[in-house]
Amino acid sequence: MKRVIGVLTVLLVLGGLAFAVVNRTKDPKDDPKNGPDKVVTLTGMVGSEKGAFFDDQRVKDALKARGLVVNTQSAGSWQMGELKNDNLDFVFPASQQPAEAIKADHNLKSTPTRPFYSPLVIVTYKSTAEVLRQNNLASQDEASHVWKFSMKDFLDGVDNRTTWQKLPKPPANEKPGDLVGSIFLTTTNPETSSSGALYLAMVSYLLNANQVIPAPSGVTQQIGDKLQAVISPQGVMKNSTEEPFMDFVSGNGRPLVLAYESQALELVLKGKAPTDMVMLYPDTTVVSDHTIVAFNDKGQRLADALADDPALRELEIKYGFRPSGAAGAAAFAAKVQEAQNSNPEARFAFAPDLGVAKVSQATVPTPAVMKQLVNAAKAK
Repeated sequence: MKRVIGVLTVLLVLGGLAFAVVNRTKDPKDDPKNGPDKVVTLTGMVGSEKGAFFDDQRVKDALKARGLVVNTQSAGSWQMGELKNDNLDFVFPASQQPAEAIKADHNLKSTPTRPFYSPLVIVTYKSTAEVLRQNNLASQDEASHVWKFSMKDFLDGVDNRTTWQKLPKPPANEKPGDLVGSIFLTTTNPETSSSGALYLAMVSYLLNANQVIPAPSGVTQQIGDKLQAVISPQGVMKNSTEEPFMDFVSGNGRPLVLAYESQALELVLKGKAPTDMVMLYPDTTVVSDHTIVAFNDKGQRLADALADDPALRELEIKYGFRPSGAAGAAAFAAKVQEAQNSNPEARFAFAPDLGVAKVSQATVPTPAVMKQLVNAAKAK
């Protein structure tokens, strides 16, 4: 009898241990499938200028190594807050202002992440750049070969209704055939696209004596009239930055197109830049802070990976983006130097350090002021 009881006791103890083991396995917190190594799928909206980056198989592989499979859809940066995004894990506009507005709309506590950024530049043709240089609208540094565009002279020309034909050099019959009519920068629709809105921020900064407009009331009638003057010659504007840029690359674009530096650098690094393309930095430009808003933990995992993963940082540079932080700046400068060493004509001279190149950076106003600038430019 004692032997039977002893056997039963052992079985009960073993059974209890087995039960405990089973229970621990069922504990969600201890399930390996729910740990940090689990591959999760997430969906988000990104600006069109980042579409090719997320479609790149190398990027997909690097993200999967971090346990992430990312599905994206493109939208204008300022459109993202207006579109239905309840089922999204993140949105990734091209600047901080729409990101902050989306954060406020969703009552999010976490700070949006800026994994990389890109200044605004102007792409044009070699022949057009020479016309600009002859008329003091552009200059090229002899040592660095960096081209700069004079925003003050450009805005003075807007006031004077200067046309390409009125520029004194060279004579009208010697100018390129596409240089006719008003001189303007082709941008995107500031109501939907970050680059178009940032252009208004840059111009308003210059109109306000190189100071950011602190409140919507600071957008005066005079500033509003000037904003209308710089965008009205464009006619219908595209909703994404990629569209006018690719029109230019295909040879169907306008003479002066505002773009992200990353777009131009990506083509150079891939050896696909048009042979007669020149890139100019506005001498006062604005930096586009590509900022990711995470709606949940999955979105934050993506933000962290884009910000600190060395493999992803290298791929970000290959797409022309400037990764945030000292390591990113050093890696970007090295890649740019490598590209410029292989290009003896120096038509694609990039400025890793904008300060050294004497390119000033305009301060971007708050979302409330940005909205007022867009309304003023659109005469609303």
